[in-house]
Amino acid sequence: MTTHPVDGTAEPQTTLGPFSSPGASPTPWEATEWALRRIQKFQLCTVREDGRPHVTPLLAVWALGAMWFTTGDSEQKAKNLAANPHCSLTAGTGTLTAMDYVVEGTANLVTDQAVRQAGAAAFEAAYGWQLTAEDGTWYRLGEAIRTGTVQLYRVQPDQAFAYGISSESSQTRYRWR
Repeated sequence: MTTHPVDGTAEPQTTLGPFSSPGASPTPWEATEWALRRIQKFQLCTVREDGRPHVTPLLAVWALGAMWFTTGDSEQKAKNLAANPHCSLTAGTGTLTAMDYVVEGTANLVTDQAVRQAGAAAFEAAYGWQLTAEDGTWYRLGEAIRTGTVQLYRVQPDQAFAYGISSESSQTRYRWR
């Protein structure tokens, strides 16, 4: 397994899935990682204690080899993750010919101050003025991450998917060990 040239994280094993068109090629991890770094809204799927799914839209970022998101400690997703840390984050364009992405993994609550600082910086880099300017929708989220006012989760990926839908469909799977 190779490592990322910038942050040294492990690169996933890439394979083409069985639901791909004949002759399709897998989407290179670099292209999927590039897209994950630029997507601004994801859907988080967690599981309630009674087994029912819970899905909610949220801000998330791909940084330092993982997905990151925040929530309040009394929100349903936080309660779900306390009982079962497995989750999925999904994103797509909502059009018939585009790419859709799924990242599956284990969410860990981040308490280390240096790691919280890195997470806050990643959110500010990804969302810019929306987090840093007074007229931004999530103004001071970076500060809330740093001070622990919100919970910060890091989702270590187990596997991810890129679904390409065009004249040739492809299902690319990425697996981390």
